[in-house]
Amino acid sequence: MIRLRYVFSLLLCLCLTSCAPVLFGAAGAAAGIAGYKYYKDVLTVVYEAPFEDTWNASIKVLEDMGLTIDDKTKKMGTGKISTKENANNKAVNLTIEYKSAKETEVTIRVGLLGDENASYVIKDKIGGILFKK
Repeated sequence: MIRLRYVFSLLLCLCLTSCAPVLFGAAGAAAGIAGYKYYKDVLTVVYEAPFEDTWNASIKVLEDMGLTIDDKTKKMGTGKISTKENANNKAVNLTIEYKSAKETEVTIRVGLLGDENASYVIKDKIGGILFKK
């Protein structure tokens, strides 16, 4: 009974100190995203998917969003996709990099100075294609 109180107290402290997302954040990995961060105007996402699948999903997302792909360059294990500026005068640049047979890193930059919300939309759409059930 005393151990249960300690466990409950620990969980309560974690929730009150905003560490609960760290404790419960592992649920995001089940959705096929190993991790992501937005830093210096660029969103970096690691998808739990092969490189080729991620490359194809990225192109499809940009085309579905009505963006005109200006440049596609793919080499062994890396690739870059750039679009022309859209109606909001923001070009999209994706860099895709092989990490392992089951993990691919994608960096997303929207516009010259970055657009965090638009970057998250693209991240979610790529994940939606890769992991639709």
